[in-house]
Amino acid sequence: MSTLRIGFLGTGFIASTHAKSLAKLDGIEIVGLCNHHVDKALAFNEKFADGQAACFDDFDKMLDQVEMDVLYVCIPPGAHNGETEKAAAKGIHLCLEKPICLTLERAKSIYDAVSQAGVKCQIGHHMRHTTPAIKLKQMLQDGSAGRPLMFQGRFYANHLFPAWWRDPNMGGGQLIEQAIHIYDQARYFMGEGQTVFGVADMLNHQRFEDYKVDDVSASVVRFKNGAVASICACNVGDPQAGVIDFVMMCEKVYVTFHSIDHATFTYHDGKPSSEIEGDVKREEVKSDVNCYDELNRNLIAAIRDGEPLRSGIEDGLESLRMVLACSQASQSQVPVQL
Repeated sequence: MSTLRIGFLGTGFIASTHAKSLAKLDGIEIVGLCNHHVDKALAFNEKFADGQAACFDDFDKMLDQVEMDVLYVCIPPGAHNGETEKAAAKGIHLCLEKPICLTLERAKSIYDAVSQAGVKCQIGHHMRHTTPAIKLKQMLQDGSAGRPLMFQGRFYANHLFPAWWRDPNMGGGQLIEQAIHIYDQARYFMGEGQTVFGVADMLNHQRFEDYKVDDVSASVVRFKNGAVASICACNVGDPQAGVIDFVMMCEKVYVTFHSIDHATFTYHDGKPSSEIEGDVKREEVKSDVNCYDELNRNLIAAIRDGEPLRSGIEDGLESLRMVLACSQASQSQVPVQL
């Protein structure tokens, strides 16, 4: 097994999460780190690369001077300025955090670069990589779940988050930067969207001068297959207990995700209560692996063995398209066609 040489653009929290997962895999070496605050790259180097990686505050210099097989792009979505496209053009595989940027123009540029280069590109939609999500996806693919009918999801938090997150030009707002996880999960199960309508506003953070993004949002999505989703997000929830949960209603099974890692599958075979004798079968499904470990294992296996990616560059583009459309619908107060 040849060693895969890993680089990181951005060395913050999410980069650390990926580095911890990569440390559990064989044949991985972190060789390059870039952060415009180079001291942060140096600290990351000591913690995750035994001080052996080259550290930079200039991405172009890292790209020119360090041989990389895979680049992890872990920067705010508003900070993209062609780095991903440059890496793809050199044949470097990618792990790209979500949202992949803040505009469809940039997203299409990234999509085109990745597609033309033929490199693997995993998007950081980690919720796809849990045991319950993988099980339900398989049931939808083999028909045992029946048709997808409705999805209902929530993402509730109460935190100020970093300064870049509160800046709409860097983070895009909660709907775009955070709740995209839930919208992407709906796409994973339901397919592509057709029409969206939503509302979003900032109702409760006026006393924080630099807080310029939405703290409440609600959207309805109609999918091309006729299915429907309703998704709510807020940053005004319980400050000590965030909520990320969703329910998936299919023709033959009802699935309650109590969290991303624990779901109850209720098998009713499409029958209403009046046609059911006794108790329906219920199955508790819990993740037996960390979803970030599985995301990174999936990417490395895709590079080495051709394993299909669960969240490729098209998902990065289309999930961004959906949340941008929901944001547009909120501003225009009319439905938006996807």
